Amino acid sequence: MYILNEKDYIRNILASKTKPADLPMGYFITLIAKYYYSDASDAETLSNIVKEKILEFQLDHYQEYKYHHKTVSVCQALFERTIPIRLKERNYIPIYENELNFIHSLPNDKSKKIMFTLFAVARYMECDGWVNKKDSKGIAEIFKLANVTATSRERNKLLHSFYLNGYISFSKMVDNLNIKISLDSSGEIIYKIKEFRNIGNQYIGNFKKGYRQCVICGKSIKVTGTNNQYCKKCVKEKQLEWQRESMKKLRETKRCEVS
Repeated sequence: MYILNEKDYIRNILASKTKPADLPMGYFITLIAKYYYSDASDAETLSNIVKEKILEFQLDHYQEYKYHHKTVSVCQALFERTIPIRLKERNYIPIYENELNFIHSLPNDKSKKIMFTLFAVARYMECDGWVNKKDSKGIAEIFKLANVTATSRERNKLLHSFYLNGYISFSKMVDNLNIKISLDSSGEIIYKIKEFRNIGNQYIGNFKKGYRQCVICGKSIKVTGTNNQYCKKCVKEKQLEWQRESMKKLRETKRCEVS
């Protein structure tokens, strides 16, 4: 899960006392710990604050003891500075001119969408171009974010071709699948990723001639007229919405005429 402005995100969650269903518990704990972190405090005090705040959410099936170690380890890591203490506060992730020119040079849409996504994730992680992924599940997440459907074998084959061509490099450690991208911040910022989903479709919708993104779901769609804003699925839903609004107005008009 990628949140551009973590501070606003966790502030809103704490105010609403509602944890999003797609927010992993470990990330939830980390965000709360960072939000309440203070140099004047200590790890034990912070971990107690985090536990108290989580209890306020009255989460179904939440058992504090199961997350005790995670909470304590996160708080200790903050005070030991082994993880960043500050919440991310970014409005967008930039893609630069030279990076985009390189992506355009790749041979097919699948490669372009994956590379565009790798640049986005690498810059998001702020780890000198590293896309840190522990296992194949993390790699699958990248492909999903890129809107590319592929088997494990196909994913490995594509990444291996990137490696052979010198586009990416891998970690020397055998216990992870970390990937390194050569970020290039020279030139102008050509595109700003303001929402971290459907990144592959963002590339196609903005840079492939004759395509754009559905304004509702983010799917890339082929432009066949002047008013193509929605994919087939979303346009049907919009039509139903327009019909409901039309019927509602018609009923209100008839009521007024009767009265």
